[in-house]
Amino acid sequence: MKKKLVAGLGMVLTLAFMTGCSGNSGQPDGSKEDGNKSGSDVTTLEFFQQKGEEGPQKGYQEIIDKFNKEYPEIKIEMNTVPDAGKVLTSRIASDDIPVLFSDYPTQMQFKQKVESGFVEKLSGQEFLQNVNGSALEMSKANDGETYALPYSNNYMGVFYNKEIFEENNLEIPETYDDFIRVCESLQEAGITPIGVMGKDPTKVGHILQSAVVAWTDQGVEKIKEATEGTLKLADDSEMQGMAKKLGETMKFANEDMLGMSDTVVWEGFSNGKYAMCITGSYAKGTLAIANPDLQMGVFPLPGDSKESTKVLSGVDAAICISAKASEEEKECAMKFLEFLARPENAQIFCDNDGAPSCIKGVKMEDEGVAPVLEAIEAGRVHDWMASTIDNNVVTDLYNVTQQLLSDGDTDHFLANMDESIAVSS
Repeated sequence: MKKKLVAGLGMVLTLAFMTGCSGNSGQPDGSKEDGNKSGSDVTTLEFFQQKGEEGPQKGYQEIIDKFNKEYPEIKIEMNTVPDAGKVLTSRIASDDIPVLFSDYPTQMQFKQKVESGFVEKLSGQEFLQNVNGSALEMSKANDGETYALPYSNNYMGVFYNKEIFEENNLEIPETYDDFIRVCESLQEAGITPIGVMGKDPTKVGHILQSAVVAWTDQGVEKIKEATEGTLKLADDSEMQGMAKKLGETMKFANEDMLGMSDTVVWEGFSNGKYAMCITGSYAKGTLAIANPDLQMGVFPLPGDSKESTKVLSGVDAAICISAKASEEEKECAMKFLEFLARPENAQIFCDNDGAPSCIKGVKMEDEGVAPVLEAIEAGRVHDWMASTIDNNVVTDLYNVTQQLLSDGDTDHFLANMDESIAVSS
């Protein structure tokens, strides 16, 4: 199963020694029996977390600092690196698993880690009672057990500058046609309607996933069919409509989008350079840090009607414990998860991250997120592609979408998707 996991995630190069503490005790034989001692009475645990944005990192660190004071015999050290998903896969493959790590429990690659015996079972832990039932149910592995503490829900949406909308007498669009009219009005006023980060295929892919969920009824399921060889996307009228809408929307984006990273676009949006930005909840905390005075809101990428519009949303931050850790490390790690699950601490993360919490009693104070939360609470959501489609296929589709941003060729976009799927699935 370990070979299957590594193959399924792309056979990345081993980077085990690029990161810090792995839970190894530092003993000559690498034994983990006594935990990783930085002093005679302190157990140090690495927390490898995958969110690179500034907001969630700030939230985690605030909680960690609070935990370290309450539990002086335990020291949590957060580790955040570029390409965290690949690094984590590499470390697992080289038997260098962090004692604590964040992951995405609804995704197929996480379920492979569970089936390979790399993740500690959490079922029965009392702190799980603090988790919303829907998030807990969504996070269960194929065996029906729980292996991760769901901490926040993510969402993709259209972030917008409230001041720009008010100055131009614009209302939040609830349909695709309304959305295009808003873009046209902004363009006529000399304002770039949408900031798009085209440099990173992953962020481009998030826009693709939003488009598929918003502008098709069963688009993700049809892509799944394509991977099974039972459907050609280029022949499907619903997918053709999605491609047309995506191409039309990108005409209202910044001209230099292929050279723009996420941080550059977020900075431009936070400073009023763009009226809107199609991005995820992961950006909200970072945007607030970039400009604390920014008046922003979020609405779902609109479909043909408000009632048919779905939001791309799933369990985002979720915290896990290595099944390979020592018993002492597991005991200490469980204390950290219990601490994270306390509502007052989860509120700290929510306030910094800007995404809805999975912990009961935590509230989103920002009324600007209401349109998205309304859709989520109404059940008008769809999980990310990686929950049902192999991650290699999804990643390749991101590259195909990046090519669309380059050439604007919507006529061949779906055919290119079909060709990519045929090669990678």
